[in-house]
Amino acid sequence: MQYQIIFRARAKREYVQSVGWYRERSIQAAENFVAQIEAVVSAIQEQPDFYRKTYKQYREARAKKYPYSIVYFVDEENNTVVITSVFHQKRNPADKFSK
Repeated sequence: MQYQIIFRARAKREYVQSVGWYRERSIQAAENFVAQIEAVVSAIQEQPDFYRKTYKQYREARAKKYPYSIVYFVDEENNTVVITSVFHQKRNPADKFSK
């Protein structure tokens, strides 16, 4: 069963900023980054319970080749996955689960 994906405003903002950062350096790097994040989101959509819980109801899926994690939780009632952050792993971990 596939879940519907919802990006919170913070996650959208982080994603757009990250794509912009890579695009400033290389169009190819930006395209590769987008493809990798899309692959991770697709994997989450297919099997959201595959990734372990890291804090309360939040789960994390790491991107390959890029220092980013997708932070999300599963809303079983609405059959949705809510992505709360596209988190760069060099940032302060205390900010990972903040609203």
